[in-house]
Amino acid sequence: MSGDHLTPDEALREIGRVDRRVRYSSRGPGRAYLLVGLATMVYWPAMFLGFHPLPLIAGIGWIVLTVALCVYMARLRVHDRLMKRINGPVSAAYVLTMMLPFVVGVWMLPDRPTAGWTAALVALSVLAGLPLVYGGLRLMRNR
Repeated sequence: MSGDHLTPDEALREIGRVDRRVRYSSRGPGRAYLLVGLATMVYWPAMFLGFHPLPLIAGIGWIVLTVALCVYMARLRVHDRLMKRINGPVSAAYVLTMMLPFVVGVWMLPDRPTAGWTAALVALSVLAGLPLVYGGLRLMRNR
């Protein structure tokens, strides 16, 4: 394209191209949200219900995932309106729901959890990951 002298058809095509590129930019964060949301659902049961060395592996894996995600998100240049609109509410919901399995696992879970305690912790772990899974799916469907 020759910058200053665009026909109306060329201008519309360029607008469409830029719009698709901006919308595509939200797919990377969408995949990241999905990955962390699903990892959350596995992390808490591994930490509180797993036998040695599973909690150690889960903890190290979580640290690696967190560092990789921080580096990835810092390098992104996402300008999608949907990403900007849902990032705050999804992040706030994630932080709040992450506290539930933590509180139950640290202060309430007995040393030998019964099937009921195990089911409750797994349910809270799934609930903790749902905000990011929802946000990831919304961003991935953004076309």
